[in-house]
Amino acid sequence: MAQGSAKIRIASAEPLGQGARLLRVERADGAELGFAGGQYVIINTGVTLPGGKLAKRAYSLLSSDAEQRAVEIAVKRIGAGPGSNVLNDIAVGAELEWSGPWGKLRLPPGFSGRALAIATDTGITAALGVARSAAAAGAAQLDLLWLVESAEGYFLSERFVRERLPDSVGLTVAGDFLPVGHPERPARACALVGQHLSTAPYDAVLCAGDGAVIYPLRDLLTSLGAPEGSVILESFFNNPLKKSV
Repeated sequence: MAQGSAKIRIASAEPLGQGARLLRVERADGAELGFAGGQYVIINTGVTLPGGKLAKRAYSLLSSDAEQRAVEIAVKRIGAGPGSNVLNDIAVGAELEWSGPWGKLRLPPGFSGRALAIATDTGITAALGVARSAAAAGAAQLDLLWLVESAEGYFLSERFVRERLPDSVGLTVAGDFLPVGHPERPARACALVGQHLSTAPYDAVLCAGDGAVIYPLRDLLTSLGAPEGSVILESFFNNPLKKSV
């Protein structure tokens, strides 16, 4: 695992829906990244924020971990956000500092059971990495449940996601999910996941996205008898465990 200070190079770039970009990046020194599907890297945009801190942003790796020298990340432009704007405008060939890979949202090597990946909103980027991983290829079954307000109007469209998923992965899109911050969002998510679990239990459940949703999902799964350690979370936003500053 290549955790440490290094540089990445923008190898190629293409538009991705409305206000987003698909970047293919590689280590400037030509070395492998050493990541597993579901992990992310932190990119230093070089922009200094008010207060003196550098704008560093985390991006999940969309690519299959069978390819370790060049990977894809999806970057959504967020208003005047310094990180997303730099990466949406950066030139091919430019280099930036990065660190990683980081994150525990991954299937263990040699996994052969039944797995469910649950993504809300932008968490679909991490879920794509999980579904395309070498570990997922050995799973007896892998299902992906995506909870999003509108998959077709999203910066990653449903078509984009389906085109990149292996044929063996079963994708269900709840494209009329409640908006972020809606008070009934956690309960709606639990109801949808409960329906998904009605057929047979899963050996591993990996959840990414809205912390206000995925932590209640973990509580639900635990109450239904999920084995200790079988539910893994990666909160992209609204993390209840993150201390306010």
